[in-house]
Order: sequence, then C-alpha cells, then structure tokens
Amino acid sequence: MPRARTDDGIGLSYEVRGTGPRNLLFMHGWAGSGDYFKWLIDHLDLSRVRAISYDMRGHGDSEKPDVELSLERLARDGLTVADAAGASTFVTVGFSMSGKFAQYLAVLEPARVEGLVLVAGAPAAEIPLPPELLADWYARQGDAAKFVELLEPYMTARVDPEVLERFGQTAAKTPLTDLERTMNLLTSVSFADRVSALEMPILVIAGANDILLPPSLLKGMADGLKNARLEIINCGHEIPIEKPKELAERIEAFLAGLESSH
Repeated sequence: MPRARTDDGIGLSYEVRGTGPRNLLFMHGWAGSGDYFKWLIDHLDLSRVRAISYDMRGHGDSEKPDVELSLERLARDGLTVADAAGASTFVTVGFSMSGKFAQYLAVLEPARVEGLVLVAGAPAAEIPLPPELLADWYARQGDAAKFVELLEPYMTARVDPEVLERFGQTAAKTPLTDLERTMNLLTSVSFADRVSALEMPILVIAGANDILLPPSLLKGMADGLKNARLEIINCGHEIPIEKPKELAERIEAFLAGLESSH
C-alpha cells in the first residue's frame, strides 16, 4: 500500500478503492487497521464512491513511533491521508473508538467533512471502563488468537473465521504503548462541549445487541448532535464485519440523502 507522510515524519499506510465522486474516509477501531473495512467496502458501489482506508500510526502496516498521542494528532493524521488520496472533502466513517476521533476531526476541520457516519462509535465524552477489563485487553498484546477471542463476546452475528483471523494477526502488531494511548483518549479525554457546533449531517449506527456501546448510549449521543439520526442494525458491536452488506446499504442511503440535499 502507498504511504502518506505526516508533518512529523510518520508514514501511514493507506488504500484507495473506487472511482466515484464521493470520498469516504474510514477510521478503524481499537487495535484495528484499514483492512477491517475490506468486507464492508466490497459491498459498496465503487463507481459512486472512493473508499479511503488507512492504518493509524502505531497500527497495522503504518510506522510505530514511540510518541504521545492526542486527539488533534490523530485527526491531523486522518487529514494527511485524505490529502495524499486527493480528497479535499469527504464523509468520515468512524468505527468504535474512532467514532470519537471522527467527531474531533470534524470539529477541527468542519469545512472538509461533508458528513459523519459513526458506526458503534464512541461519543465525545469520556467513557470510563473498568481497570480489570482494560488489563485483560492489554494482556492480549502480541497474541493474534487472544485478540480474536476478545471479539467473541461483542458479536452476535456469525463472522467468517478468515475475517477474524486477519483481524487478530493485524491487532497483534500493535505495540502495547499504542493500545494504551488510544484507549486513554477514549476513556479520559472529553470535548463534549464542542460537538454541538457541528452542522454536517450525521448518521449514528448502533448494534441492537451491542453490550459495549449499547443503543441507549448512542441514542443519547445522537440526541446531543444537531443534525444526527440513529439507526439500529441487528448485531453486536462489530458491525462492519458482522453485517457488512447491511451497513453498506445504510451508508449508501445516507450518501444519497447528502446528494439530494444539494
């Protein structure tokens, strides 16, 4: 995959699929990579969109510098990838922890973000998680099979074992420091006072059986955003791999709504 070079010299691996006029920038979840969206992107009409997926710094095939992270750093990394892919404007699709990061990118550069799709996405506020739970997650670092086991309680739809194996192998590449730093941004940092200013259309998608970020929590998030609506898919937390076809249909309907509003 090509690499985009950030202003602090870090190479971010990214991929562009499709030839359409609408750019989609995909931001992956904790311990994930751009590859996590492969099966979802397979179901999109790639004559109508350009799907830009990438590995965050410290993840997948991107470089892994031992440096502190901030919401602004991760948002600017996303903008760097968009620039490298020739996307002056785009719809951001943020999954899980990157629901939070996608919202921050929109706060930082609202003129470039045409819409937000927050898939089982974390809100802008802190999400405190039990220390014993995080200790268990961190202890899986470097072990592909244990990362696959980590997903199982959070899924209620059947997922191809090959998809899970690929996730596990990629997740095992993520250094412990990056697992901890991204999680700290999720659990301990808030910009909830800034998201009410967002004007772009926002689609919040929840898994009906999601025990990590349940529909009730995501409804509260959607209610606090100016131009957001909530939709629910019958699965768990891992919506992009549990229900990739249905998620693709929801995203395409959202994009059609953007086109009809202009």
